[in-house]
Amino acid sequence: MFSDFINRVQGISLKWKLLIPFLFFSFIGTTSLVYIGLSSQQEMIKEEEKKELFRYYDLFLASVRQKGDQALSMATIISENPTIKQLLSKRDRKGLLDYTSPLFEELKKDFGIRQLHFHILPGKSFLRVHMPDLWGEMIAYRTSIMDALKSGKGKMGLEWGLTGLGMRGVSPVSLNNKLLGSLEIGYPFGRLFLQNFKEYWGPDFAVYEKEGPNTYALLASTNGPGKTFSLTKSLIPDAINPVRILIAPSEFPNLALLVGPIRDYRDEVVALVEIKMNRSAIITRLSRTKALMIIVGLVSICISFFLVWVVAVLFIRPIREIVVAVQEIAQGKRETRLKPGPNDEIGLMSHSINTMLNSLKERRLQIEDYAKTLEQRVQERTADLVSSEEKHRTLVDNLPLGVYRILNDGTIEFINPYLVNILGFSPDDVVGHRFFWQTKIWRCNKAQGEKNLGTLLEDARGFREERAVKDNQGHEHIFMDQAIPFCDESGKVLWFEGIMVDITELKRLQEKALRTEEVRLLGEISARFAHEMRNPLATVGGFARRLQDTLTENEREKRFAKIIVDEVARMEELLKSILASIKPFSLNIVTVDLNKIILSSLDEEAERMATKKINLDTALSPSIPDIQGDSVFLKRAFGCILKNEVINMPEGETLSLATGSEVDNVVTIIRHDAKGLANEDLTQFFFPRFTGKAETTIHDLPLAKAVINRHGGKVDVFRDGEDVVLKIKLPIVSSV
Repeated sequence: MFSDFINRVQGISLKWKLLIPFLFFSFIGTTSLVYIGLSSQQEMIKEEEKKELFRYYDLFLASVRQKGDQALSMATIISENPTIKQLLSKRDRKGLLDYTSPLFEELKKDFGIRQLHFHILPGKSFLRVHMPDLWGEMIAYRTSIMDALKSGKGKMGLEWGLTGLGMRGVSPVSLNNKLLGSLEIGYPFGRLFLQNFKEYWGPDFAVYEKEGPNTYALLASTNGPGKTFSLTKSLIPDAINPVRILIAPSEFPNLALLVGPIRDYRDEVVALVEIKMNRSAIITRLSRTKALMIIVGLVSICISFFLVWVVAVLFIRPIREIVVAVQEIAQGKRETRLKPGPNDEIGLMSHSINTMLNSLKERRLQIEDYAKTLEQRVQERTADLVSSEEKHRTLVDNLPLGVYRILNDGTIEFINPYLVNILGFSPDDVVGHRFFWQTKIWRCNKAQGEKNLGTLLEDARGFREERAVKDNQGHEHIFMDQAIPFCDESGKVLWFEGIMVDITELKRLQEKALRTEEVRLLGEISARFAHEMRNPLATVGGFARRLQDTLTENEREKRFAKIIVDEVARMEELLKSILASIKPFSLNIVTVDLNKIILSSLDEEAERMATKKINLDTALSPSIPDIQGDSVFLKRAFGCILKNEVINMPEGETLSLATGSEVDNVVTIIRHDAKGLANEDLTQFFFPRFTGKAETTIHDLPLAKAVINRHGGKVDVFRDGEDVVLKIKLPIVSSV
């Protein structure tokens, strides 16, 4: 069902394919814009209504404060009247009533006040001009009056009294800096006040007095007769929402409502004010705007549909002409070019069809030409293939790696000369043999070779392995063997083609690097060990020396202490030698004259040789070339070796020293008599010998050999008759 619908949709004309989506999206877009516009307008109007309600609420509170300020001002002026002060100081109630009654009536008529009340200390009602018969009670519950009496300053605010809730101003009355009492003037807080506010600003106002927690009763209102909105508990403000606003409630969609608290002099909520605005005019304007936007949207959709229809007709007409021309070209009825169109997609399509028409003509001519010269081209192509095969063969034969092909039964079909030559076999020994690879390369018996081959045939991903292969002379070579299979259309493996890279030298270098790293690690461990031993040895040696110094010569323990001191000194010398030999160093390679280094080292030992009456026989060749090395470390190495020889030679013997060259090396030969030198000493020649005498211990002797080895050189120590010979080879060009 769905596929049939899709096929029908795909089969409609291109014009309707353009019209239907555009009309649909135009309708959706216009509807969305109208909806968004109306919604945004309503939200904006609601926000403005909220701001207007807040403004009325602020004006209402400001009017309440203004009435309180006005009451305080009048109370302050009246309290400064000298006659009133005198009458109040004499506690003349009748005289004060007679004097202030006309004033009260005048203020009541002109300003609308309803209370004029005198109080005396310590907070007692003295005279209510508006209610003369009611006086004498304590009024400590009136906070504003008590604060004015205590502070001597005027106070104003909204406060409850015997006449109800009013806006009151209280001013203290003093005579000769003596507080006599206070005077209070109050405005009523009722319907008249709200009615004046409505006549000036417009909205309806209602005040609800507080009777208990969350309980309020209507005090005054400007609402007319008819259905009114009732104050529910959900509309009562709280600490989280001090002011409640309700726009267009469900029962009264034409109203906007604000309910806010009214606070008295003690900043306590004593009543709520309800402000209601009529939204009828706004609703009427919104309805008109909605109708206008719908009409504009429908007109826009119709205009868009008409314009798209015109565009679709103009767009499809040249496409139909092009389709007819293409059908004629396909049927072979047309060879003329299409009329060039404008520089748009239609024109580009016409140009492409003309290009295709030209290309078809060229291809037809080429096919006719190929038909005439086909045999000649086949011969030329065959010659090119033969030449390419010869080049490929030459490349494979001369590659510095092994290339081979093994059939699926294990027979070697091809192997290049490099692999044959490196293994020492002839091509006849390898090519065509079925078990050569298993026995010589894989180095297994025939049965195991068949099993390995079967495993490789099952895994069409190929393999990559490291192999150790022995050549015809028994020398072992390490190869990296990698092969990939070639399969037929059914997935059956026909043969393997692979390469074998000789990595024997690479493995040797890896092992050498590993040994070097092991030596470095051993040196670090030795250095750590030597440093850790130094402190305990120093402690033991120090205590042993102190013990030796405290004992007398006749005590046997002194001889034991001396042995400890000597052995500790010997171990300290050993540690110095170890640290000197394993300390890392780097060479600064420069051009070095080896003869000068040897002569300089001999000059340093001249005094020691003269003391031991050692004869020097030198044969330094002036023709030896300069070498590349570190002159400082070479001088240190030769100086150490010569010092060791001079110290360990018997007195009166001859020290022979000669230099020469061999191939790419400079050779130095040191010879002297070694009658007292054992064969074990020759194998451990560069290990320092500790005799207990500081001048006979050479700490840098192991370092000397390390320096020569780091220069790529070599030291051989051997016996020649009664003499010991040191043969030192150093390369002319350093390998460092």
